Formats: sequence, C-alpha cells, structure tokens
Amino acid sequence: MDQTESSVRHSSAPRLHAALLLMTLCLHPGLQGCSPNQPAAPEDTAQQQQQSAAPQNPPAVADPLTSDRADDIAGNATRIRFTPLTADRFPEIIPRRGEEAGYATILESLGSGAAAADLDRDGLPDALIAGGGSFKGKQPIGKPVFVLRNRHSHFSDQTLTAGLADIRLYHHGLAVADADNDGFPDLLISGYGGVLYFRNQGDGTFLDETAAAGICCPAWCSSAAWADFNRDGNLDLYVAGYVDWSFENDPPCFAADGVTRDNCSPKLFNACPDFLFISGADGTWQDQTQAWGVRPDGKALGVIAADLDRDGWTDLYVGNDVMINFLYRNAGGRQFEDRSISSGAGVSSRGSPDASMGVDAADYDNDGRFDLWAANFEMESFALYRNQGSMMFRHISDEAGIAAVGAHYVGWGTGFGDFDLDGDEDLAVCNGNVVRFPQHSPAKQRMLLLENIEQSWFREATAAAGNSLMQQVNGRGLALLDWNLDGRLDLLTTPVESPAVLLQNETPLQGQWLTLILSGTSSPRHPVGCIAELRTDRRTLLRQLKGGGSYASTHLPWLHFGLLDGERPRELTIHWPSGHRQTLSISAADSVMSIQEPAADAPAQTPRI
Repeated sequence: MDQTESSVRHSSAPRLHAALLLMTLCLHPGLQGCSPNQPAAPEDTAQQQQQSAAPQNPPAVADPLTSDRADDIAGNATRIRFTPLTADRFPEIIPRRGEEAGYATILESLGSGAAAADLDRDGLPDALIAGGGSFKGKQPIGKPVFVLRNRHSHFSDQTLTAGLADIRLYHHGLAVADADNDGFPDLLISGYGGVLYFRNQGDGTFLDETAAAGICCPAWCSSAAWADFNRDGNLDLYVAGYVDWSFENDPPCFAADGVTRDNCSPKLFNACPDFLFISGADGTWQDQTQAWGVRPDGKALGVIAADLDRDGWTDLYVGNDVMINFLYRNAGGRQFEDRSISSGAGVSSRGSPDASMGVDAADYDNDGRFDLWAANFEMESFALYRNQGSMMFRHISDEAGIAAVGAHYVGWGTGFGDFDLDGDEDLAVCNGNVVRFPQHSPAKQRMLLLENIEQSWFREATAAAGNSLMQQVNGRGLALLDWNLDGRLDLLTTPVESPAVLLQNETPLQGQWLTLILSGTSSPRHPVGCIAELRTDRRTLLRQLKGGGSYASTHLPWLHFGLLDGERPRELTIHWPSGHRQTLSISAADSVMSIQEPAADAPAQTPRI
C-alpha cells in the first residue's frame, strides 16, 4: 500500500466502517449472486485452453498493418493527427491489475476505464482514471480512482484531496453523471463484488453514499450507464454484470505448452446478472431489474443508453462476451422489450454471437437514424449495425470496410467522434488481448482510427495519424474529450499496466466546430437521451447525449459538431428527454454554447443567439 492510500484510510475510518458493513451484506462468497447457480455447461475446455495462449516464449505475432500498407495509408489524404501530452502536462498514472501476484485469473483480463467531466464546473474538462486493483493473498483489493484537474495548460493530481484514494473495490468502470441534479457530476465505480456510488459535494471532494443510495449489486460488475428510463426527470442506473469467477471457482487454464498458467475464457463461467435501479427522486434507487424485464443471462462488458428509435424513450444496447448482445426497446417507461434477436443487432453477419466489449451509437451515415457499433474479439468482425428503422438493424461491416481490419484485434474502449471536423463521425478503438500468451494476435496491440468517408465507409487511418496511436500496449479504456477547448476531440486511453495517455488532436483546422453543453430542467440536469439537430446551409447533422458507451468509460457529455470550411450553421433544434422541443437560430461557430432547457410553459421558439 502506498503512502497516499494509507493516509486517506486513516482519515476516513468512520465512513469506511459503514461502507464495509454494506459490502458484508451485499457481497458474496464466490459471487453466488450470479446466475444460474449450477455449474457452467462443460465447454471444450482443452480446446479453449489451447486457444487462450501460447508458451512462455511464444513466437512473435506480427501486427497485421504491414509496412507497405502503412505507407499506403500514410500517403492517403487523411488529415487527422494526434500527439500525446508530455508527463509535465499530464501526470503518469498506471492502472494496475495485480499480475505481480502470479495468479493469471480472468479477473485480471478486464483492465480499467477512464472518464471525462467538468467536475468543478469551471468550464474545463477534468479526467478520472480507474486505478484497478491488486491482491492481498487471495483477496482482490482496490487501487485509487485518480482525479486529474484541468489547469488550462496541464492537469494536476487531486486524488487525495478528492477523497478517491481509498477505494476498496477492485474496479474497472467509471460511470459519471449528475445523478442528484445538483449540477455537479457524480461517480459510479463498478468492479469485482459490486459498485460504489460517490456524490460530488461541489467543493472538490466526493462522499461515499453507496449505503444510503441503496445501490447493491452482489456480482462482478463491469460497466454501467445512467439514463432517465421512466422520464420522471431523475437519472436511473443500469449496471452490467460479467461472470461468476472467484478463487473458489478458478479452473486451471494454461498456455499452449500445457504448463504455463494463463487467463481462462469466459466460456468456462456462468453469467452474472445485470441490474436496473430506478431513481426514487430522493437520493435513493430501487432495484427494478425483474419488473422491467432485464435478462439474467448476459456476460456484459459494455452498455449504452440512447433513444435509438427516436420515440422519446431511452433504449439500451448491451455488449456481451461470447453471447448474443442485448437490445432493449423502452416500452413507454414501464418495461423493456427484448429485441435482441428480432432486431438483428444481437449477432454477427453469420448469425452467431460475437465477443463484444466496447459499444457506441451514432448516425454515421447521416440518414437521421442512430446506428450501433460493437468492438469485438479477434477473428471476428467488429460490428457496425445500420439502423433500418422500426428497431431493425443490419450488420454492414463488410460493405463499410471494417470487417477485415477488426478481425486482427481485440477491441475494448471505443467511440464515435468527428476528429477531422468534416461533419461525419469517425471511430477510435483501443485494443489489447485478454490472455498473456496469445497465438493469433499480439498481447499488446495498437489503436485503430477509422476515418468516415462520405458517410458510407471507413478508411483505416491509424498510421497517418501519428506514432502515438501505433504504440503497442494492452489497451482497455477510452474517453473522448476536448481538454483544451480548441474544438478538436482528444483521446484519453487507459492501457493495462502502462501509463494512461491523453492524445491531443492536432488535426489542421480547415473547417469549423460547435460544442453544446446541455442542462435540463424538466429533463434531468444531465439530459441523457437529448437529441440535437443542427441545420446548416448544406445539410442536417444529428448528435445525441448518451449514457454509458465505450468500455468501462465515460465520454465528456458535451455534443460536438464539425463543419466543413465555408459551411454555415443556421438553426439548432433540441429534443429534450422531457418531450420539450426547443429551436434556436444560430449563426456563430467555433464556440462552446451552454443551453438550458426552457421551463415547461415557455415558448418553443427562443431568441436568436
């Protein structure tokens, strides 16, 4: 234990005692809260172990991007460029997983996420990094959640003063949103054994209110998403469960040599259930998992909340490992309709399940419908699902130019963003293997940057975007933000056992941009599901404030539009989750605009800005 952790534990003993009591009630011996309780169906264990890894000194696995192809991409017309912030501007933080203990458990395969939010409401995006965990004997223990405050020119480490240095939970996910409608972003930490809820007190500190909030998740929880599913003006919470691993349920898995221990496959374990908590509007949440029809059989790693059919109700898409993905249509704020199979978004183009980690949604083809995206396992196709309307989706990775690229990587944190300011949204993916001794692709992998070409297909533009994206790391979390407010989206990445990196977007500014900070009144103050339509003199662009997304991470909740050189914005229409519609006539670009939802009885048309 480092000095920072020790000092905070000593100073917060009363709060820690209460929290530990909650965990005693809420935790499990061996994660018995996962379902079903019977042993997992016998998979082809020997075959799975052989696929999991290679010997202690495996042959080098080449990156599929050959030098010839790199030269070809670099010579193409892409303009996107990223450069990492140096250590004097962004502190060196290394997420941990406890591999020094030598256990090689599946717990160590998930890694840590990241988040971006304006924690102190000074107008500058701050950063949070999930520190992960280690082992004390055979007890998983947590590392700090690192809080990095944006100081205009650099970030400063405020973990100790923020009250997030003493995190007992071996954790992965950071779900950030203004859960109590007070204007300050709060924090939900997900990990092995449950979740922790920390309320932002508005003075630079966070207070553990897990027990008071009533959020009890007795399982291995990977990611989470905040959203107002019943449209009562308060954020609800969806928590994704993974598998029922424990040291009591830890089958031996080995590399191809049959001797070297390696991480097991999730196929060898039962699923942990997902949970849905509905806000009581009083700082508490009630478990409504069964009432809303949430399935208990997922092995979830990614979840995103968004209004996918544009009916005014926030839906859910859940990326599951080695199982079909779940798609839930929100049926009028009363329950979820399971559209996992009928929608076409649950399986690959072959009709089989993929192993999905990171997820996102965006109108990539500018047809007015939100499409779905899932970063999948190696030897599978990363999945782009085009929204056909009526909650029907078509797997189009082949025709979009993605299938061949994604098959070489194990994708995790991901996000749509207009990185080159041309109006359409590109894709970024962090990659890294789940085993230590792989055979098919390297354990450490580079990122993928997929440039959206004319809203119809994606060009792999990683090599041309700079050496920083080509670094071989064991990638996991990814959060998008504009840290220096220059209108260009940056990338915060959190690899396993490597320093977190903030990649600054230095793409030449040839176009324009517009960023929206939205604040609800009848809607939640953090209005997940809010849709903005920007009409210009050439086209209409669509963005949505989403809950969850990526893998175990939270993007900065500001809506970002890129505009072509000479393109002029004309009108902005905001569709608030409450049902209110607001129209603004605009003429300015290259700015950050704060927009508040008008009162329920205010006119829909507001003055020109």
